[in-house]
Amino acid sequence: MPSTNFLNPSSFVMSLDKNYSGAEFTIQSASIPDISSEGAILSFKSVNTAMAADKITYSPLELSFLIDEDLTNYKEIYDWIKTNVETDQPITNHVRDLTLTIMSSSNNVTKQIRFIDAQPTSLSSLPFEITTVDAEYLTAVVSFQYSYYEFV
Repeated sequence: MPSTNFLNPSSFVMSLDKNYSGAEFTIQSASIPDISSEGAILSFKSVNTAMAADKITYSPLELSFLIDEDLTNYKEIYDWIKTNVETDQPITNHVRDLTLTIMSSSNNVTKQIRFIDAQPTSLSSLPFEITTVDAEYLTAVVSFQYSYYEFV
């Protein structure tokens, strides 16, 4: 009987495509987003049945990441959002691919999930607080819209 190795949910890395290589993103939490498809309702006599779906809906990708000391990674996302809003160029010039790499318990790559044509839609605040007793590193949450994702 073949043995089954289960997926480790705490070993993963997120990377942006080569156009945004200036910052490192140490991801604290990530979820593969929901995917759904709904078919049109077909009324037939006294029964409603669903037709096969012709569209897929992808939920946004949300990531929580550690902020580096110089705020380089936070500023990278901030500038990306700002550029998307302030530019006269087509929005397609500002989408990037993101890759979530899932590692095994031996730190070997088991699977990669690529999010195609992603763009950030929100970036959380950074709460600076002097009353903190222990050293707590700042994290931020970023949300991305994208065209689709694929298993590589």
